[in-house]
Amino acid sequence: MPKAESPFALDLRSVASFRVLLGALMLLDLGMRFPFAELFLSDAGALTRADHLRLFNRPWSLSVYMMVGEPAQVRILFGLHAAAALALLLGYHTRLMAVVCWVMLVSLQHRNPLVLNGGDTLFAVLAFWAVFLPLNARWSVDAALARGRAESADSVRPDDNLPAGHRYHALPGMVFILQICLVYLFTLTLKAGELWRNGEAVGYVLHNIGLIRAGGLWMQQFDWLHPVLTRATYHWEWVGVVLLLMPWWNTATRLAAVAGFVAFHASLGWTLDLALFPHVCIAAWLALLPGAFWDFLARFRHTAVLRRGADALAATLGTLPLHGGSVRPVGPATGCVCLALLILVAGWNVRGLPDSFLRQSYPKSFESTLYALKLRQKWGMFAPNPPRAGGWFVIEAQKVNGDTLDLFHPTEPFRLARPELFTDRLPDRRWGKWLGNLRRARYRSLRDPFLAYMVERWNDRAAHEHRIEWAELVYFRETIHPGAGPGKPEPRRLAAHRPDGTRQLPAEAVPAPSEPNEADEPEDV
Repeated sequence: MPKAESPFALDLRSVASFRVLLGALMLLDLGMRFPFAELFLSDAGALTRADHLRLFNRPWSLSVYMMVGEPAQVRILFGLHAAAALALLLGYHTRLMAVVCWVMLVSLQHRNPLVLNGGDTLFAVLAFWAVFLPLNARWSVDAALARGRAESADSVRPDDNLPAGHRYHALPGMVFILQICLVYLFTLTLKAGELWRNGEAVGYVLHNIGLIRAGGLWMQQFDWLHPVLTRATYHWEWVGVVLLLMPWWNTATRLAAVAGFVAFHASLGWTLDLALFPHVCIAAWLALLPGAFWDFLARFRHTAVLRRGADALAATLGTLPLHGGSVRPVGPATGCVCLALLILVAGWNVRGLPDSFLRQSYPKSFESTLYALKLRQKWGMFAPNPPRAGGWFVIEAQKVNGDTLDLFHPTEPFRLARPELFTDRLPDRRWGKWLGNLRRARYRSLRDPFLAYMVERWNDRAAHEHRIEWAELVYFRETIHPGAGPGKPEPRRLAAHRPDGTRQLPAEAVPAPSEPNEADEPEDV
């Protein structure tokens, strides 16, 4: 039996790669949100700050983005947020930028909770724990500037406070690893429904028109494979965690866990439209790569060339009149704070279990603390069962010249036929989450502002004969029958709008149904 070693050590090069990925994901997130910042984040859009305060009684949801309402002001905040994300990516004043990026990310998410999914929750959680990691110990401007100053002063290396070599073994690293484990252990525990037990869960997911991408559409033909994938998904979530935490042969088992989860999340991103969720999960797992991975890469000639180029760049940066951030890990006291917060997080996850003993006894002050830090979490990814119904939305609009179009897909004539891929008609998954939430009776007051915004935006750019006379937002709900084709869609009118201010619909309009049951809402990660 080989000697046991701690499974809670991180490699500083992996931590640095996580910093780069974290900054890159923030820039990607901002880039995807920017074209629709006016709609989703300003008072000129569909969720004004007044509506936000009316609908969400959340005094602990502090947000910088709630301080501004004009679209131009929101875009200025986007620019500041992007600048901080770029600085984090490069590792310049890293700890300060990590704090700024976390504050801005949480502020962005608190401004409009109706466009978020589990990937956003995980993004904010990882950004918080990243603040306590030595993100700039390797491959950072901070380290280059500190090394240049140290060499010119003939002093000690700037990272002498870090462990020898690239191994980092401290409480913040352990907390980061355990947080990742909590995600999979609790989603596994919550998957207690019959569809996971009988092997039908993946089949239902892959036939949900509101979620699937081209890869999911292609996978529908392999009905025989769906039970295998259901059981593989269920069991891999605990097997992968066990491999990660193995104290023996940890290098090999951790590599297997990282490779398995990267492949798992890449396949989810290929088949389902889950916004940033697969990207965030992959970034988290790449942070856990063992040192042997980087040592293996270092054997190649091109790696040595890159290292010499990095040393030359570091020497150049060291001669500039710049000052970077401190290159050192947090102290023991801060590490203990991380551990205490992780205990609160674990308790909150336990509270979210069915019939949990903490459901009524979890202290309110702890809950408020976790909410303010955006650490409140529940990993109910397709749990206890995937939704048994899906659907798609249309905005049927009639122009002045009598033509009709779907504002979600205006390049083709309007058709009521079931789309092959509804996700291709939306700019990104955030629109799907927004529309799904508009179905809820609680948010019905936001339907008219959203539809009015869509119509007015079209009319502002259209010639007179192509302007819209009336429009309505309709949801087509269909029951999922894996292997038997989709059920007959049930149209549900959600909102109607006339630019002249009247609300009457034409006689041929779809009749208004009763409000949908929130239990029917499509739940995604």
